Amino acid sequence: MKFTRRLLLLPALALALAGGAEAVPASAKPAPDVQLQLTYNNGSGTSGMAGGTAQIKNGVSYMPANLVTIMGLKVKWNNADKTATFSGWNKSFSMKLGQSTGVLDGKKVSLGGTPYMADKQLYVPVKFVVAALEGGPVRWDAATNTIRANGLHMYRGYSEVFDGGVYSLSLDSGELYLTTKQNTKHKLAVLGKGLDVVDFTFERTPAGLTLLQVVNSYGEPHVHAEYYTYLVKNNSVIRQGHTNIHTSFGTAPVWADGKLVFNDGRTLRFIEDRTGAVSETVDIPKLLGATVAQDVYYNVEAVYPDVLLVRPTDTAFLTLVDRATGKQTVLYKQLLSAERQREVEQPDFMFPGDYIYFTGRTDNVFTFNLHRMDGSQDIIKSYTWPSNQN
Repeated sequence: MKFTRRLLLLPALALALAGGAEAVPASAKPAPDVQLQLTYNNGSGTSGMAGGTAQIKNGVSYMPANLVTIMGLKVKWNNADKTATFSGWNKSFSMKLGQSTGVLDGKKVSLGGTPYMADKQLYVPVKFVVAALEGGPVRWDAATNTIRANGLHMYRGYSEVFDGGVYSLSLDSGELYLTTKQNTKHKLAVLGKGLDVVDFTFERTPAGLTLLQVVNSYGEPHVHAEYYTYLVKNNSVIRQGHTNIHTSFGTAPVWADGKLVFNDGRTLRFIEDRTGAVSETVDIPKLLGATVAQDVYYNVEAVYPDVLLVRPTDTAFLTLVDRATGKQTVLYKQLLSAERQREVEQPDFMFPGDYIYFTGRTDNVFTFNLHRMDGSQDIIKSYTWPSNQN
């Protein structure tokens, strides 16, 4: 979000409201047959339309307050003082039932109307909401009996508290911030656009650093998962990694032999905890002897000094790789029946892979969970790696 646009919003809003209500037919009573259509976007490819039934009272159009949730704002109702608070990423406003003034981004403003309750719903002035969300002019379409406005912004955000600090992420701009106990705000990273459903995982490392992993699930029905991994020291990111895989892939480890593991899909880095220094780097395509296209990446699902378990995005088959020689063992050929092998070899573009998931290792014996897509009980199988054979 551009701060210059937000700073210009209050004068623009004041002028808009001072100019009077939009040209809609006056009515002494609410007119429930009037339609409302608002279009919105986040500036990075996500857009949509919020519609419903509007009402008109004394020449002012009103909309159900809960329509703003589709733009990423949350609505909190305080029944004691009859106040509704709307909050999103760097955006907040509040209004009180029966009062024509409210608060927008910390400033007292005129609402251009008076919020009221009807059919157990809170109705708020359309023109105020559109201006507050930086939309275009509110227009009356007499031919369709519809109130329209375009270009409303989105204010989707996600936040969690860890060790007294608030980690907050804009789902539209991708900006990630840390607000400390002392209320100082630090920009940690920009994840990029296209975020959808996110979740945070935190860990305090033995050396006292913060390991943050942000998971973004996207696609319909959320079949892709991005993992953004950050090592934070003194309120700054000192190391980061990013992978983009299918949800049918296995979970990647973040620790190996006391070192942090960061993967960018091509390069595996081993990171010292206290300093963030890179102690070792593994070029995965080079290890596999692969000449790969630019869109092929590798999800590393287990890390040992002698072997890696790697799943390439082009085949999606879990592969045991000898780190000394690069020799590869494609595991579905060792663990699955001939019939099941033929099944997994048929491309499944939505949920690719062999559904083999690593569960543990004892000496040279690796154990795996073979997931059954028909809903029957999973099968546990083991594979003995002949490490003395090259």
